Amino acid sequence: MIITARAAARIAGLILLFTILQVSFFSQVELLGTSMWILPACAVIFGLLGGSLIGATVGFAIGFLGDALTDGPLGSACLIFMAVGYLAGMYRERGEFVDRPTVLVASGIATLGANLALGFYTVLVGFDSSLSSSLVPDLILQTFYGVLLAIPLYALIHRVLRPALIYETDSRDSLDDRLDTWMDELDTPGDPEAFR
Repeated sequence: MIITARAAARIAGLILLFTILQVSFFSQVELLGTSMWILPACAVIFGLLGGSLIGATVGFAIGFLGDALTDGPLGSACLIFMAVGYLAGMYRERGEFVDRPTVLVASGIATLGANLALGFYTVLVGFDSSLSSSLVPDLILQTFYGVLLAIPLYALIHRVLRPALIYETDSRDSLDDRLDTWMDELDTPGDPEAFR
């Protein structure tokens, strides 16, 4: 991702939009007794589109704003989302192809992992919470919601940041394609006088 002033303003606007939507809408709406959590999926999508630095920075900002706007322990979610965004960005920087199924799987894993990590963290610091096996259906539902909501989130983030995105092609594949084309041209019968 190429960060210009316009791209940075778009990223900041998306961070603010997603955090406000999470606090004011998604955390208030309950389907089957469980609220939705879009912030881990947002951190993953930014990491997969922009790399580890963008993923970690956006994850930290989303987590910090989310902590500041709720009554949770300040700084807990920002560290978790920073790690989630960084790991997604590292996957991107390894040269792996990022397609929509990859985004969906990564969003589900990030939602589940962030829920577990935040639950353990709040218990360890002594915040008013407890872990029990009755939370397993909530974890499964929130993971499903994270995967489901990753579809429109990815479409929106990709659309808004499209001018700043870099599409890399694997140089090994392009070299192999050129060699195959060259070998095909040599094997093609043609004018024998052309090689003299």
